[in-house]
Amino acid sequence: MFQYSSKSLFSGVKEQYKLGFLFLAFAVAFLLQDVFLLFCLFAVLLALLAIAGYRDFFGLFIGLVPFLVLADIGFIIFLSDTNIDLFHLTISSNLRIFCLFTATAFFTFSTDVFALIKLFDKMHFPEEICLPVYVLFRFLPEIEHDLVEIAGIQKIRGISKRKPVLYIKSVMVPLLFTVLQKSDDLAIAYFLRKKREQDYLK
Repeated sequence: MFQYSSKSLFSGVKEQYKLGFLFLAFAVAFLLQDVFLLFCLFAVLLALLAIAGYRDFFGLFIGLVPFLVLADIGFIIFLSDTNIDLFHLTISSNLRIFCLFTATAFFTFSTDVFALIKLFDKMHFPEEICLPVYVLFRFLPEIEHDLVEIAGIQKIRGISKRKPVLYIKSVMVPLLFTVLQKSDDLAIAYFLRKKREQDYLK
């Protein structure tokens, strides 16, 4: 889902332009209040993602829909006694999140993380910013891959989405352990790298 592809039509565009486009898309999505304009922005971002060569739209949005449904139910429960237009609020909020999600997918699909880190180094960004970005871009696709593998294993065991509570527990617990293991490995590697740098400076 959020994985770089060198086959993207926009992979050859300079990283600073793509980063600027991402910030611009985020700013416009947050500033727009009109539902029709938000829908137009979402359509433009979706078209750009399709032009770039992305095809797994079902996989991109299927995990987002349950979260939005829960958020909409929360709006209805907690804001029903207010004078807020809940229909406009839910539609605009959902479209805004879809816009942010699509812009992020376009950026990650078209941007090489190593080129992005080089850009950050040239711009003298602090390591506190570069490291989380690298981790996010580098390991999120691996976590997605692990999620698919774990779900496939549970399907073989006969645990399907027809039993949602058991399915979520059977998928999320192994995934959590996998993520913790990867984070431990990453932390150890980073610690050793910093230690080598300190020893070299001595």
